[in-house]
Order: sequence, then structure tokens, then C-alpha cells
Amino acid sequence: MPGEAVYSLLQPRCKLPVYTERYRTVASLQFLRFRQLDMIRLLAETGSVRAAAQAMHITPPALSKSLREVEAIVGKSLFERTARGLLITVAGRDFVRRARVLLEQMEELRDCGNARGPARPTLRIGTAPFVSWRIMPRVLRRLAEQADPPRIQIIEGRIIPLADQLVNGELDAILTLFTPEALQVLGQHDLTLDQLHAERMLIVAGPGHPLAGRRVGWAELATQDWILPPATYTQRLLVQRACLEAGLLPPEPVIETISIPAMLRMAMAGLGLAITFESTVDDAISEGQLSQVMTKAELPAVPIGLASRRLRAESLAMNALRAAARALVGQTSVKSGPAPRLPRSTKGKSTRRNAVKRRQARKRSY
Repeated sequence: MPGEAVYSLLQPRCKLPVYTERYRTVASLQFLRFRQLDMIRLLAETGSVRAAAQAMHITPPALSKSLREVEAIVGKSLFERTARGLLITVAGRDFVRRARVLLEQMEELRDCGNARGPARPTLRIGTAPFVSWRIMPRVLRRLAEQADPPRIQIIEGRIIPLADQLVNGELDAILTLFTPEALQVLGQHDLTLDQLHAERMLIVAGPGHPLAGRRVGWAELATQDWILPPATYTQRLLVQRACLEAGLLPPEPVIETISIPAMLRMAMAGLGLAITFESTVDDAISEGQLSQVMTKAELPAVPIGLASRRLRAESLAMNALRAAARALVGQTSVKSGPAPRLPRSTKGKSTRRNAVKRRQARKRSY
């Protein structure tokens, strides 16, 4: 077995009786060095022995030898060797994720020993473009008012790649929409989820649109021209669900765009209806550039929250970020731990209540 060779090699240094393969692996991990962890991280990022060796100022043969040593200690292959370079394995991806956490903590220990005092910590925050545009500036303004605020790096993107970056240690937190789709992704990992705020969704139109300022049902809304994002986006999904719950076919947009500013400009120009987050249109509505189109049943609000790795969740910088976000939305208590659910619509509740009444009526008739 591969573990037998490793065990016989390390036995004189361990001086411990080893009875199981798992115990051998745990005993041998003590010989890993932080420089080797950094090497594995570089190999995962570059996919090249030569590039990683150059970054570490060593020769490629020396790096290859060190990689074989790490794989022997771990007892698993971390990379597949191909003609085009290295491909990380499933075991390698898990190893790199944990190695990043250890390297990050080592950097913090170095900062503690700095003669000039600890350096300002850096928070790498992933966020949706809408959150970065409308919510993040106010959160960061609050954060800057606190003592010793951290440095901030903001990475915009969709929830699935951001969640992967968070789990792999490339991000410290994600401030994003807690939609059912997002929670399904985030709930697969050991993360801390804090619901901070619920953002109302509004349907808007240009001031000259026939439905501007009116309260209408989805039977009429489904026949209108719409300006919507692609099918996987929150706004489009809300329109689709509302129409399907009303027994209607969802409308196909006459204009499709992922840009909220562009969507709102087109709605102002009278090109169709748009659905968006309340904070993105409150100024335009108050200035008369857009008008709200009200629905008979209010659209569900979308929760916004902070997702972070558990090892980083209680750091001083993360607590400062969480406090700034809570202060912004004016909340004193926040849901934490289990994934929060989106509010259910009034229509859904009444439908379920009516179904229960029908079952009870059938039982009485029997």
C-alpha cells in the first residue's frame, strides 16, 4: 500500500505505534512546512511547475521533488500531470482550500509580531453588481467611521463563482442576495449566513406609460412589453413565478440586458416595464423620471445577507463589517446560522389555506 512506504520512511522519526491508515496520515502531516503549502497554492493557481518554481525562486526539479514529498505525506495525488501542465484533483482542491486558510492565519501572526504594530487587515468581499452599486458604498462609509477600519477589496460576480471563491479561501465574505438559488449554493458548504436586510422589488415604467401609477393584475402585466435580465436572474425569476402562479405564460422580454442602469434608462424612455430593487429607483421615482406600477399582491422582498467562512466569521475585521451592515439597515438582531428563507407571497398562503379547507370538506362529506 502507498501508506506503508510512507510509514516505514517516517517511523524512526515518529517513534509512535501506528495502527491505522488514518492515524499514519495524521502523524505524518506534522512534517508539512508552510513553504510547501504555499507551493501547492501556487501550483493550483498557475497550473505550471515552471511558473510556480519561478515565483518561489527554486528550480523546477526541486519543486517537483517537494510536490512528490507532499503527496507522499498526504497519501493522495493532488495534481494530474498532463502534456499541457498540471490539473488539480478533487483531493488537491480540498487541500488547497485548507492550505489557504492556514497561510492566511500565518500572515495574521506575522502582523502581530510587526515592530510597527499590526498591519491593517484586508477584507476581500464578493458582491453582486447591484449590491456594489447601491448598498456597498453606504456600508463602507459606516465601516470607515469605526476605529482601525480594514482595507477592502471588492470582487463583483454571480453567486456560484463567488461561492466557490469563498469556499476556496479566495474571498473572506460575500454580501449578496439570499435568493433560494443562492441559498442552495451557499447551503452546501460550512458557512456562516447572516440575513441583514430585505429589499423590496418594484415594477416601474416611464411617466408616460399607460400603466404608470396604476394598480393592475398579472393578466394585464403579462401582455406588456418588458425589459428584463436573462432567465437565471432574480428579477426575471420573480416575473416568471408571479405569472405561473396566476396561471399565465410568462412574457418574453422585448429587450434583454444584465445592466440595471441600462434597464432603467430604457424604461424611462418608454420602451417597456422593468422590475428592479427599490433602492435603485427611489431617487428616480421621487424626481418623476419613473413611475411605480403596483400589483394587486405585493411582490416578495428579497433578503440580502452576509456569507462568510466560519474561521473568519468572528475576526475583528469581519465583526466590524457585520456591525456596519447592521447599522445601515437599522437592525439590532440578525438571523444567523441556518439559511433564511424568502418571504412567501400572500397568494401562496391563501392557496395553501384553501387546499386545507377543501380536504377538510371532503372528509366531512365522507
